[in-house]
Amino acid sequence: MHEYYFANYRLLVDDAINNDEYMDYLAGFSQAMPATHTFTLHLGDEAQLGPLFAEAILHPIVCTTDRFNIHDTQDSWTFLSNMDDEVARRIGKFVLICARDYSEMTLYVSQRIPMSSAIRAACEAGMTMRDGMPLHAALVEKDGYGVVFLGPSGMGKSTQAKLWVEHQGADFIIGDRPGLRRIDGQWIGFGMPWDGKDGIKQQKQVPIRALISLEQAPENSIRRLTKQEAMIVLLNQVMMPMWDDAAMALLTPLMGQLATEIPFYHLKNLPNREATELTRNTIMQ
Repeated sequence: MHEYYFANYRLLVDDAINNDEYMDYLAGFSQAMPATHTFTLHLGDEAQLGPLFAEAILHPIVCTTDRFNIHDTQDSWTFLSNMDDEVARRIGKFVLICARDYSEMTLYVSQRIPMSSAIRAACEAGMTMRDGMPLHAALVEKDGYGVVFLGPSGMGKSTQAKLWVEHQGADFIIGDRPGLRRIDGQWIGFGMPWDGKDGIKQQKQVPIRALISLEQAPENSIRRLTKQEAMIVLLNQVMMPMWDDAAMALLTPLMGQLATEIPFYHLKNLPNREATELTRNTIMQ
């Protein structure tokens, strides 16, 4: 087994899976850190792939994406590749069976195919059951504190993060999917192995100073959000396992704590230095 670490969790990966080129995204997350929980990813017998696939599709679909469907198989969550038949014939199928708490995962695959999105979704769901919160956001570190930029795709999260690097001397930790945890009463932001198109991700952690919801505008302005407004932002930007009632029952109050304990702001912005200075001066007051 190979060991990887993210957000103070440990991920053990079967050697046969680890050597696959599609697992390269884990390469920068091998430095040990204190871990409060271990997730384990096993490789199953390929001969069981067909029967397991056929069995799982008899159970209800509780979530669907462009890469996989999740079926509730009662004693587990089963992720099935849902690529069209032509693609499936060309590169094969996969089945990922997860324990109800996502601590144990077994992958069945006919060929080495991109299945990282399913593994990511399982690990992120497991985080939400263990004081973790995966976000659709960008995270930078400046002078020992973290700033999180939130917003839908195309709203300028990476742009603002890069402007902070250029004009404020910040460190760009991750560009698309940071993890947040409340540890010993403090909110910590973490780089994660999974990222978006920028490919920016570091195995680093930083205490969070503020969360910034972004909106593009013809001029720069910023205001503090109420707890209710902050919750609306989180409901749109937290990677929530909506199919899992047990996970959601733990995640929802955690989101409420974050909205109460950490300042949230709404930044109407232009992509310029002045936006970074306005934000920095506001959150440092």
